Amino acid sequence: MLKTPHWEMMIVWYFFLGGIAGGAYFTAAVADAFGTARDRAVARIGYLVALPLVVICGALLIADLGVPMRFLNMLGTFKFWDPMSIGAWALGVFGLFTFASALLSFSPSPPAVAWRRKIGLVGIFFGFFLASYTGVLISNTALPFWSEGRLMGALFLASGASTGMATIALILFLTGGAGGEGWRKVKQADRYAIGFELCVLALFLVLLGSAAAPLLGGRLAVLFWGGLVVVGLAVPLALELVAHRTAALGAVSAVLVLVGGFVLRYVVVMSIQT
Repeated sequence: MLKTPHWEMMIVWYFFLGGIAGGAYFTAAVADAFGTARDRAVARIGYLVALPLVVICGALLIADLGVPMRFLNMLGTFKFWDPMSIGAWALGVFGLFTFASALLSFSPSPPAVAWRRKIGLVGIFFGFFLASYTGVLISNTALPFWSEGRLMGALFLASGASTGMATIALILFLTGGAGGEGWRKVKQADRYAIGFELCVLALFLVLLGSAAAPLLGGRLAVLFWGGLVVVGLAVPLALELVAHRTAALGAVSAVLVLVGGFVLRYVVVMSIQT
């Protein structure tokens, strides 16, 4: 008999915030390396969002382990065959990248900008890993539904990208930067990210087949269809396509994307809980 892990909300938040951190850092690094001076606000916000979220993820992981020394032990020895060890190391390394990028984002000097761009382009890969490895981790278990989710990592990565962009867009709106070029570029990128996430989700469900029953018709079905598919993906995409020039609706869309990203992690984690 397989033992079902009794994961609580700390793990759901860890998955959710880790995805945002990876997506925000990716958006910041791309805006920093390939954007113009007008995109500088996007880069700074993305870097400054990723740093505290990584710190919170580390705190959540330590709290879930119960004994802080267990986390330090995982950092002390790298075990490439142990997913938890790989995850702890990836979180720690990505934390170093987010710290360096956030610190350098306050300096406009050419050397600092050059170093920040180089660091950002390398750090993207660790951000991608943090956003997706949780999905890969649970899909490599022997538990029903999880073990069939071969695209879980890709789905979490797509969701991380959309929620990271949505977070940056929402902060731009709240700080009065919704009229700039950076806002328009982030919102346009988020439209593509949402569309891509919908496609990955559809393919994910097709490949799951009958194993998708806990999501499609079980106790989590209403939350999956209503909270994720409709509120978290379909409505935001419709708002982006129909009223993308209205900043207030763009902010509403960003909030709904974040709701959908959280619901995705919640229904996946809770789908095998007894």
